[in-house]
Amino acid sequence: MGAEWEEEYKVRVLDPARQAGNEPPQDLFTRYGLTGAHQTPERFDDRVQEVVRYWNRLLNTRVYKPLANALLTAHQELRKAEALSPAEFTRRRDEARAKAAERLAGWIATVAAGVPYVTRGALAHFVRLGGGILTEKEVRKALADGGVKLIDPEWDLPSQAPVPAAGAVPRNLRVLGLRLSPQVVFAAEALDGGFRIKDGFRLTGGDGGRLTAELLHQAKQEQAKRPHDTRKTATETVLTTMLTAYATGDLDRLVRWEAAEIVRSALANGLPPTLAADALNELGLDRGEALELAVTVAAAGPGRTTGPPDDVNAVIAAELVAGRLRAAQAELATAPEKAVDKEVRDRVDRAAAAVDEFAGKAGEAEREGRTEDAAWLLAEAIRLAADDAGLVAHLARFPPPEPAEVVAGPGPGRVTLRWQPSRTRTGEVSYRVVRRDGLPAMSPEDGDPVIETTATSASDTAPPVARPVVYTVFAVRGDAVSRGAAAGPVVLLPPVTGLTLTGDGHAVTGSWLVDPAAVQVTVTCTRLDGDGPPRPVATRPGAATGFVDPEAELGVAYSYRVTVHYHGPDGERLESEAVAGHIVADHPPAAVPDLSAEVAPGDRAPHLALSWTAPRGGRVEIRRATTAPAWNEGDTVPAAEADGHGEVIATAAGPDTTGRCVANAPAGQGRFFLTAVTRGPGIAVIGNTVALELTAPVSGLRLRRRGADVHVSWIWPEDAYEARVEWSTNETAGNRTYGRREVRDSGGVLLPLGLGAVSISVRTVVRERHAELLSVPVAAELPGRSPRVLWWLERTRMPRPRRTLLLSTDQPCQIPELELTLGEKGGDGRPEPEVLIRLPGRWLPADRLSAVDVTSAVPGPLVPSVRCDFAEPPPPPGISLAQRRK
Repeated sequence: MGAEWEEEYKVRVLDPARQAGNEPPQDLFTRYGLTGAHQTPERFDDRVQEVVRYWNRLLNTRVYKPLANALLTAHQELRKAEALSPAEFTRRRDEARAKAAERLAGWIATVAAGVPYVTRGALAHFVRLGGGILTEKEVRKALADGGVKLIDPEWDLPSQAPVPAAGAVPRNLRVLGLRLSPQVVFAAEALDGGFRIKDGFRLTGGDGGRLTAELLHQAKQEQAKRPHDTRKTATETVLTTMLTAYATGDLDRLVRWEAAEIVRSALANGLPPTLAADALNELGLDRGEALELAVTVAAAGPGRTTGPPDDVNAVIAAELVAGRLRAAQAELATAPEKAVDKEVRDRVDRAAAAVDEFAGKAGEAEREGRTEDAAWLLAEAIRLAADDAGLVAHLARFPPPEPAEVVAGPGPGRVTLRWQPSRTRTGEVSYRVVRRDGLPAMSPEDGDPVIETTATSASDTAPPVARPVVYTVFAVRGDAVSRGAAAGPVVLLPPVTGLTLTGDGHAVTGSWLVDPAAVQVTVTCTRLDGDGPPRPVATRPGAATGFVDPEAELGVAYSYRVTVHYHGPDGERLESEAVAGHIVADHPPAAVPDLSAEVAPGDRAPHLALSWTAPRGGRVEIRRATTAPAWNEGDTVPAAEADGHGEVIATAAGPDTTGRCVANAPAGQGRFFLTAVTRGPGIAVIGNTVALELTAPVSGLRLRRRGADVHVSWIWPEDAYEARVEWSTNETAGNRTYGRREVRDSGGVLLPLGLGAVSISVRTVVRERHAELLSVPVAAELPGRSPRVLWWLERTRMPRPRRTLLLSTDQPCQIPELELTLGEKGGDGRPEPEVLIRLPGRWLPADRLSAVDVTSAVPGPLVPSVRCDFAEPPPPPGISLAQRRK
């Protein structure tokens, strides 16, 4: 065990045990760091001893000493009970798991009988209470099976007001008889239909409205028209705070904070979470979210509720910051004189003087005819005193400058408009668009209203058809309206939409949508190969919605142009733009019944070899997804539905030698499904589905010889912790599974396979429950090493002089005829060596010396000059012969 193992053991075993109160893990395999590599008794005992030695070292550390004592004490108890064996560990783990599951079921039943929601903190607590014998995944499943919902993701609940002025919101809401700020914006009927706040405020009924800046400004504009009173001041205060929170991105957090404050107040008064949730549910909050919020706040413990009364200086300062001078003056007038700081009084006086100055200058500008300057000065005054109804009413008398350069043009089913903004110096300006037949509107009431917006563009989605209309745009500021600016006349002649062309092998069928005002639809067909002139295609009279062309020829590409005809106001005939579609007349798409997929090795990575029989019609694509398709083989579905299933991994395919279509695709890993989808115009036909289970392969496989052993090494893929090594030689074959740590600690795998040729493959192994996923094998071969024969001559004197030729080899082999010669080999004019003796070929075993008596042929004094070579050059392939060095 190295430093890396110890660090991993701390993270995986020791630290969770410390957090659980220095309680040793109940799973003995986890406690002792045992894996599948320690199944034999010898490896089991070795690992137990290694871990115990490590625990003894931990006694010298301050952090882990208490836990180490507990672990060693528990180890002694196991040793005395003779329980240190894999079988006993397994029995105790199964028993502990059963008890933990029973306890967990009881806890879950108690929770389900009350408020069936738990936080992620409670989930972690359940895991710790179970002693770690049950995983978080198992506890999650038990909660779901027991009818208890885990609150995940957790709620983003501010512990304090998310914007500075938010502290005054609950007080102002109480003035209005409300509890949540969205009640100021939305009608009671909309909120009664239900809303959610966890992922941002959203109505669950109607159009699913959200809190937007446009809605908040619209609510402020409506309040500006109301007479000044306490309710108006409270409403504007809430709206101003909401706009401030919107600008900082905290509006949704503000609403969640308000809801949490309601729950905190209820919990502080001794109410259970269920009744605290009822208070929010009565306001329209989704019941599930109300319960989640109540449980989350209760789990967080005591928090801020209503808090102490606001300091009068802070209240006056907040009113000034919010631009409500009159409210600040009212607070100042009713507050005890000694309760207000001089600095605060001076701020109120300075603001009042500035408002009076702006108002006076505005009057002068108005008398001089500089109305926009007057409006700007009044707006500056209102910025300080937005609650001054007189200033607001005065500003409303000044109409803004009109917009400019209004342009209108027809589009698909609508008329689009754009214009240059009003050159106003101040105030919030909106634009009111009015439509009138033939002439510009003289006022916003002189025509059909289209839209009122703060943008400088708009669309009329329901304009009249085949009639010239004029659009006029008015700038609006408060109750004041500018003069209108008009665009030129626009005539909308809608073409057909949704043109779809299909073929069935006998005819081409077209379909579309057309405006009901159409008086005729004409279709023209043109061959794209240029063979023949365009020809008309018959349609029924009136607003036809399709055609059938029986004259189409198989394999020919056609273009169909569809034109809509209308009658104008004076009876003249008007035509829309033509819409064209193209099609190759062919058989309709058909399902692929026989998609097959095999994993094949590649140059860099394995790939999927796909094949299928081409259908008569349609274009085939292979889609990959992590789940099986919701349709059955042979189903026809809209193309958009097929697009939502997985991703395309193969389309282009060429035929193989059997006539089937083939394609390659990346192999990937994990469980996934491949489905053949045949495309047609706007539709898709579902073919058969192939299920695959793959895991990532190793890379960089390398084989090296170390004597008679073969050293195997590779690069592990991420998240792979076991690999199966398979080998074969001429004499043997086998396999073994190795753990990642074992391979890393040993620097690879060493196999005693001898010196012959060997073939080795490696596959990663991933275990999922009771299944075992194997990657495609990565293989390599190592050629055998040629036999090496050594020779030498020995002389003996006793009992009589002898000369012996000795031969040895590192592996068994058959050698040809040998010869002993005297002198060096010939060449370069030198004489050929003298042949002393020829020895017949023989079989040399690898485990003993072969001796040949050459006393009669080799004189004793000549031994140092004698050489041994193969008699017939060249030497036999794969065998080397060399003299042994002394």
